[in-house]
Order: sequence, then structure tokens, then C-alpha cells
Amino acid sequence: MADQARDTSFDRIAILVLAVEWVLFGSMHFSAVDATVAQIPTDISDVIKHHLAIVTGIAEVATGILVLVPELRKKAAVASLVLLGLLVPAMYKILSNPSSVEILGAGATAFRIVLLPNNIFMAICAIHLWRHPDASLARPARLPRRVRPRWSFGDPVTLIVPGLLLMANIAGFLAVTVGAAGRLGTAFLWAMACIAVGALTGFLFGVPRANPAAATGPFLHNTNVEAVSDWLTKILVGVGLVNFQAIGGFVDRLAFGFAHASSSVAAFGTALIVYFFVIGIIQGYVLTRLFLAPRFATV
Repeated sequence: MADQARDTSFDRIAILVLAVEWVLFGSMHFSAVDATVAQIPTDISDVIKHHLAIVTGIAEVATGILVLVPELRKKAAVASLVLLGLLVPAMYKILSNPSSVEILGAGATAFRIVLLPNNIFMAICAIHLWRHPDASLARPARLPRRVRPRWSFGDPVTLIVPGLLLMANIAGFLAVTVGAAGRLGTAFLWAMACIAVGALTGFLFGVPRANPAAATGPFLHNTNVEAVSDWLTKILVGVGLVNFQAIGGFVDRLAFGFAHASSSVAAFGTALIVYFFVIGIIQGYVLTRLFLAPRFATV
């Protein structure tokens, strides 16, 4: 009764604020590496600063995503508080040293003004979600509640597999940080684009199909996503087999384009494209089958 009586109007605000801000600011660690490094208040080498920028960026993006997972929301709230604590030295440098954010240009002053209130509000949101892990984005429904199966986190595979995929991403970005001779921001964007394309491909191959015989009620499930997935999968396989010999040349052209854009060598571009594309396919397929398929079964 106490959970039903409490005001849930702040739940959605807290979830959306943490999810959007962590993903947004975490992504900026890759797209604006130099600006992020300038805010690190340590007297260590630039290489280690770049590593810190990438690791914290991955942690922030991962935390923003986990906030959206009901079963992990409380842990994500704790991770948010830990990240906010770790960002205190950087926040102090930004507020005490205007030159640390001069790369932002005209927006530097506004950024410094809203930084402290924004971080305090994020801390309030994290504390709220920590105290109320049952918070949800859904509005209170008057319909009878459906029993939704909870993910079995007692199964080690459910935690080990995503952890291994995350470690593969971290290893790849660290390799890019060390190996890219030119513009790191450009190299990171290429890596993220390869992951995105690979993940979309893996998702298309991993989308589960609805069983029409198991449908109940007056309406059937909308299977447009399944149909599009089936069509695109067949098209990708067909085009790939027909033009198999041309794939190597296509990758070489992409690698030369990457080398020209990032002031790097073509061999490094080839390795980056192949590695992150394959990792993206594995992540898209495995995560779709591991987490999305059980959700589809309950819709």
C-alpha cells in the first residue's frame, strides 16, 4: 500500500534525466576527446588522460543505458553517485580554471554556470532511484497488472556475456587510443559507426519471430519488424554472396578513407573496421537473443 500511495510523478523525470545525460556526456568523451582531456585535473601523461577519458566515457554511457533496465536501476543509481563523486575534481577544475573549457567557445560560460546545479540535480535523481528502485517510465495503469518474467540474473551467462562484450569494446577503444596517430575523435567516430552498423546487422539476424498459433485475443501481433528483418537478412546474404570477391576492395576503400580522415595508415583502418564491425554483429545478435527475445515473448 505504501508503494501505491507514494507520488510517482518524479520517477520518470529521474530516469530520463540520468539516462539522457549520461549517454550524452559519455558520448562526448569520444567525439570531443581533447575537450575531455583538458578537464582532467591530474599531472599525468596525455596517453593516460586519453585512457581515462575513454574509460569514463564508456562507464557513463553504460550507466545511462542500465538506468533504463528496471532490474538494474538501483545499481545504476549507485553507479551514478560513484561517477558524480569521481567527477568532482574535474568539476572543480572547470569552475576554477575557465581555460579548461575554452574549447567550447561562446558556450563555455553557460556550461560553467549550469554545471554545479546540473550535477546536484543528477545526484538528487540518483538518490531518488536508489531509494525507489521500483520507479518506472510507465504511467500508473488502471488495467490489471500482467505478471512479467524477471530476468534470471542468477544465471552467470546473463552477466558474463555482456561483460565480455563490454571488455571487447574497451579493448578496442584503448587500441584506437594508442594506435591512432592523428585525430582520435575521428577514429572514435569511425569505430562507433562500425559498431552501429554491425549491431544493426546482428539485430536483423537475431529478431525473434512470433508464433501465430500462440496468439490470443481479438488482435494479432504486428510483425512488420520481423518481416523487414527477414527481407533485409535475405538481401544482405544474397548481395554478400554475389559480391563476395568485391568485399575486400570495398573494405580497402573504406580503410583509405579512414586513413585520409584520421591521418593514420590504411592497415590500421582495415583492422579498426573489421574488428568493430564484427564486434558489433556479435553484440547485436547476442544481446537481441539474450534480452530482447524474452521480452518479445511477453508482449
